[in-house]
Formats: sequence, structure tokens, C-alpha cells
Amino acid sequence: CEDSLNIILSKGNLDNVVINNSFQDALDLDFSDIYINQISIKDSGNDCLDVSSGNYFINNAKFENCVDKAVSIGEKSLLKSKDIKILNSNIGVAVKDFSKFINEEIIIDNTSTCIQVFKKKQEFGGAYVNLNNVICPGDYQVDNNSIMNFR
Repeated sequence: CEDSLNIILSKGNLDNVVINNSFQDALDLDFSDIYINQISIKDSGNDCLDVSSGNYFINNAKFENCVDKAVSIGEKSLLKSKDIKILNSNIGVAVKDFSKFINEEIIIDNTSTCIQVFKKKQEFGGAYVNLNNVICPGDYQVDNNSIMNFR
């Protein structure tokens, strides 16, 4: 399977999500309203978490060894999170195409690109990120269509 778990057109709460050794994307959420209390994803062949076209909230998350992005937010999504830890990924968080990412605390380690904020698809525009208590020694990339705020 391309995605280990794909949830589409759903509303609800997930108390504890654990995914290890996924072939491609570990968790893919589309067109949904989902609250996740606790999530742990390790060793993903592509993105650890990929969300699009919905509203998502994560209370506590740990993403480790994501080959591409630890968190990918796209296509008019809103992701709010309280506490995220990212270790050993290519990109920490990518926010694109009219999406918003609002975070209270995020620690990203051993990841060359901390946060990307950009317009990817022609039919969309830029993205918005609002960060509080961020620790990451890598790069931050924001295109001319997008906004990144640090509180």
C-alpha cells in the first residue's frame, strides 16, 4: 500500500496512533476533521503525516526517520498542534497551497530544512505558518506568496 493508513471524508477523534516501518506515507488524512491526542510515527518511506483539505488538531506528536517530510500540510488545510518532536527527516514541516499551520511548541533535530512555506500548485496560493517556542537549527524557507510568523 502506498499509505499505511489513509482516512478520507471523516470526522472524529483518534486517541493514540502508532505507525512503524511504512512503505510510503505513514498517515494520510484527506477532506476530514480529525483530532489526534497522541501520534508516534517512525521509519516512513516518504512523509510521516500528510494532510490535505481539512481541519486537523494534534495534541502530542513524535515523528522519526521520515525519508521526505515529517509533516506535509496542503490544499486548504488547517493544522493546529500543541507539541511536536521531529527527528532525522529531510524536511520538518512543509506548508503549502492556502494551508495554515499553527503550533505551540515544536522541536526539530537532525533535519536540514526545518519549515517550508510555499505555493506548490498553480490553482492555489501561498501558505501561512504561526510558530511559538520553536527549536530547530536548520533552514527556514518562505516564498513570496507565503507568511511565517514567530510569536
